[in-house]
Amino acid sequence: MSIRAKERLLNFLIILGVLALLFVVGYPQYKESLPSKVKIGIDKSFSSLPFYVAKMDTSRNYFTIEKVEPEFIEITGDPLQGLKDGTFDMVAVPWYRLIISPGLNGDTVKSVCGIELKSGRVTDAIIVSPDSRMKNVKDLKGKNLGYMAADEYLINLVFPGLEEDFKLTKVTLVPLQIEDVPTAFTDKKVDAIYLLDPYRGYMVYKGNKVLFEGLISNYIMPSLPLAAIVMRQNYVKTENRLAAIRMKNAVEATMSYLARNPEAAKNFIIKVNGWVSDGTLTLNIRIPEYQRLSEINVKNVERLQTELVQRGIGTCGFKPTEFLFSKLDFRR
Repeated sequence: MSIRAKERLLNFLIILGVLALLFVVGYPQYKESLPSKVKIGIDKSFSSLPFYVAKMDTSRNYFTIEKVEPEFIEITGDPLQGLKDGTFDMVAVPWYRLIISPGLNGDTVKSVCGIELKSGRVTDAIIVSPDSRMKNVKDLKGKNLGYMAADEYLINLVFPGLEEDFKLTKVTLVPLQIEDVPTAFTDKKVDAIYLLDPYRGYMVYKGNKVLFEGLISNYIMPSLPLAAIVMRQNYVKTENRLAAIRMKNAVEATMSYLARNPEAAKNFIIKVNGWVSDGTLTLNIRIPEYQRLSEINVKNVERLQTELVQRGIGTCGFKPTEFLFSKLDFRR
């Protein structure tokens, strides 16, 4: 090979090396500049509200700031199973379901943020129509009691105590979808409905009556860990770490905003459900407590786990802290 040919080859190799170096240095920066596409499971409850606010609140644009491109997917079944099946990358699930089934073929589902029903803030009730002849819980004997299908685990936890205290017999439990609730009485589907806010507040606003309230605090525990916003551990650590970090930052910022602005939370949930409000509706709705990762009450998670085990549901195989991610999991 001539000297000139060697020089050309050397120059080519140098250029190739420079291009490779530029790729190694520049590609991560290029990747950081791209938005992260994330599949998020949503319904119209308070549990999914942080996702709506992160997208809808144009004054803050939490998803835009964190470069998240969300794809909202309606929850049609068990949200935890949807996450395990890969339908969602992030979703809010009942703490109840996470506690009894966090494992997934070598992977684990963990919480990023939490939502809790606080003691002293009644957010659940049995509602009857304004012209109902029922005056107390004993009058439920032989009646149809409706409940939201997504809250089946709650009715299963509170109803045995209700049956025992009020000697109820022949009560038929009827699952309802969200769209069934506003007309459940006029359509003669049920005689009473067990509801959580915001639906409890909406039905009271529409002129219906409270037959009995505070079932959760009476029959489960005073402050109930209601929902956990979760991701899979492998998704966070290896599969899409950048998206996980961005989602965690966006949702935590939203949680902080909702905690400081309860009236905004009420207005957003009204908008999400398409309800028309004259200002009075917000007075009837009671919101849960939104908790960032560091604010999740681990003691209450442990108390719920113990309560479930005592009822023969789940095990103590996981420590309460194992249901949560740590801050180190999201370090860049």
